[in-house]
Amino acid sequence: MVLLIASLLPALAVPTAQAGGSPFHELWRQGHAEGFVGWELANVGVVDGRLVFTPPAVGVAGRRSGTALSPERPTSEPFRDLIPSWNAETPTGTWLEARLRARIDGRWTRWYVLGVWTSDGAVEARHSVDGQDDADARVLTDTLALRTAGQAYQLELGLHSDHPDRSPGVSLAAVLASRTSGSAGVGGTERRAWGRTLDVPERSQMVYPEGGEVWCSPTSTSMVMAYWSVRLANPGLDIPVPQVAAGTYDSVYRGNGNWPFNTAYAARGGLLGYVSRFSSLEQVERWIELGVPIVASLAWGPGQLANAAIGSTDGHLLVIAGFSERGDVVVNDPAGDPRRGEAVRRVYDRGQFERLWLESSGGGVYLIYPGNHTIPSGARGAW
Repeated sequence: MVLLIASLLPALAVPTAQAGGSPFHELWRQGHAEGFVGWELANVGVVDGRLVFTPPAVGVAGRRSGTALSPERPTSEPFRDLIPSWNAETPTGTWLEARLRARIDGRWTRWYVLGVWTSDGAVEARHSVDGQDDADARVLTDTLALRTAGQAYQLELGLHSDHPDRSPGVSLAAVLASRTSGSAGVGGTERRAWGRTLDVPERSQMVYPEGGEVWCSPTSTSMVMAYWSVRLANPGLDIPVPQVAAGTYDSVYRGNGNWPFNTAYAARGGLLGYVSRFSSLEQVERWIELGVPIVASLAWGPGQLANAAIGSTDGHLLVIAGFSERGDVVVNDPAGDPRRGEAVRRVYDRGQFERLWLESSGGGVYLIYPGNHTIPSGARGAW
């Protein structure tokens, strides 16, 4: 039996029960068609739908920095967790810093750093920030976990460059506000995607001796990107697993399971990506019906998931590729090891899967799809 310690942060893998009743998830995103309406910009402007340095400063010596501050975002219900996402081009020598703060009972917390993102790490390493823990909140790699419920939040993006003639370009910013309950019921379904399985390329994390047993996240990201490579006739999206692992590596976390790093990496070649949480498999069915595979996170113990590729895991990411004729979940599970004759493509019992997914990660997902793709109805705050 292999115990897979997946590249996934503990707060998302095993959410603890939180005050406030039933689970609550609310995603806010801006960029692309939505623009960056109401943001306060310093040394930054919106050009062709992207946040960039403005005016251009060709020939100016030294580093450049600018900030983009979102409007204050009250939520419809109290929340306990915040997870940011972003899509950004970061040419060599440029990087992006994401910061969050929350309003608790009428006062604002301090700012917390939720990640430093860069594509190549030539000047600044890609990393989360440890040691952020106080009376209001703590940072768990890419999650701001509040000690008491918040009612609003604000996102600030710092744009930085070591080259005066180069600028990061931010095309999307998002924040997921959540309150997880530690328990979940099984959702209903309209059977809209039963009997449909998407042709997602099958890839195994287990075949890579340099770190494959903890590469569930980049392997899942690689599979979804390869799927879109075929659909969009864009070979540049078909990127080998080791290359995706290198491009999502968090030098502080020392792993590849930083969720926003994976969705940010996938956001290229016309794709966008962001982190969210769903409330049921019925919401997944809506995306499968429109041809969009979903990366999902779940954990299970011995005997809890029939036909599982591994006996147990503290947290694991895989791709939901479709549903069987009876509604069970068809997945590409990267823990399947073809060297042992094990399949990557598997079918998991719907009831078992849904319960484990909702209870262990709060329904955590990566949404990766073309920016011009049709979005399903029934979001309920999830997209």
